[in-house]
Amino acid sequence: MAGMDALSNVVSIVFFGVLMLSLIVFVHELGHFSLARLFGVRVTEFMIGLPGPNLGFTAKGTRFGITPFLLGGYAKIAGMEGGRENPNLARALAWMSEQGTASLEQVQDAEHELGFNLEEALDILDIWGSIKRVRKGWSHYHYETIAAGDSAAGQPRPLADPAAVLDAERQLTYRALPWWKRVVILAGGVLYNLVFAVIVITAILMFIGTEIPTTTFASIVDDSPAAEAGIVAGDSVVELDGVAITSWEQFSTALSAMQPGDEVRLVVDHDGTRRSVDVQLADNEGRPMLGVVVQTEHQGTSFVSAFTTSVGYIGLVAQFIVQLFNPNTFSEVVSQSTSVIGISVEAKNAASAGFLPFIFLAAALSISVGLMNLLPLPPLDGGKIVVETIERLTGRIVPVKVVNGITVAAMAALLLLFVYVTNQDIHRYFLGG
Repeated sequence: MAGMDALSNVVSIVFFGVLMLSLIVFVHELGHFSLARLFGVRVTEFMIGLPGPNLGFTAKGTRFGITPFLLGGYAKIAGMEGGRENPNLARALAWMSEQGTASLEQVQDAEHELGFNLEEALDILDIWGSIKRVRKGWSHYHYETIAAGDSAAGQPRPLADPAAVLDAERQLTYRALPWWKRVVILAGGVLYNLVFAVIVITAILMFIGTEIPTTTFASIVDDSPAAEAGIVAGDSVVELDGVAITSWEQFSTALSAMQPGDEVRLVVDHDGTRRSVDVQLADNEGRPMLGVVVQTEHQGTSFVSAFTTSVGYIGLVAQFIVQLFNPNTFSEVVSQSTSVIGISVEAKNAASAGFLPFIFLAAALSISVGLMNLLPLPPLDGGKIVVETIERLTGRIVPVKVVNGITVAAMAALLLLFVYVTNQDIHRYFLGG
């Protein structure tokens, strides 16, 4: 029985972890997808999961679906291969248009005759959506033309002017956009993550409202100074040492400024009857203690207040991430961080508490994922924006080898951090350490 319970718990953790991460990734990739489409850029795939076999449907030129590797997602935006444009694309497009369909073996055989890396050029044309690389099983694939006019996909249709056709295809790619539109697309995922979080948190705060402390005591702690002075539940404090009290914040602030052992005079009201009581404050670990529990009242939260609070969460997360780059706070920040394992456990716990805790956690994590993606490191969105900006300012293309080198180094650092935090979560959630 215990084994079944343990298995059920693991299944729940995995299920809600995948659900949580898939939701956040969906929102992020939706940002890239929708803004690319807004600017007229072709998006050939929109997937939940890492690249691989998928289940889904095709609509308006985009394949929407889900893959078996549910640890991420992607929007395949035409023209985002980076670096200088391959000079052999027009020739490759002309060759592919004459073939209609070509196996990998045919492509490799043709390379000797054509004198350039045909497979590399065809892969770029696949990214552009100008042709299609069709997967057959897990590792085999072939290339084919896309449907156009009266020609079905995979049918030969020789091109009279390959360069002109390629120019038309280029206009549907990310490469054809000005710098600012590229940056907007790259930042789209982060923007959608933050907007999603603000909408969700604002809506939840407006729905559940807030508990506001009053000046009335809900209960009195046994054997406390308040109990010994005869203060009872339902009393409302109206004066402290001759000063009128209008809010709990004012009252608690005044008390916190005093010392244990100080004697204070309170005027309390109970059902319209006022009386004065003298109370000597007790010592609670060096802090003055009266011994009362405040009564709260439920109040609705205005849109402005809820919106301001939700935006404030973004600022708090941003401050937390910035501390990663401070050697004095790095260890503390990492110790408070969590991995996919921790996220999955917390997602399961939140789901057990109900829909609102689950979606609130998703919103909070959406902020973290969004802001982390702004870090100026390839392959994160922030790193890509930096590369685009450098190219804009210098007028030179950053070599792919340089970008790949930085990417490898950044990925290695992130992988080490991932392993450390994962080990930390295993001990935190399963080994009790």
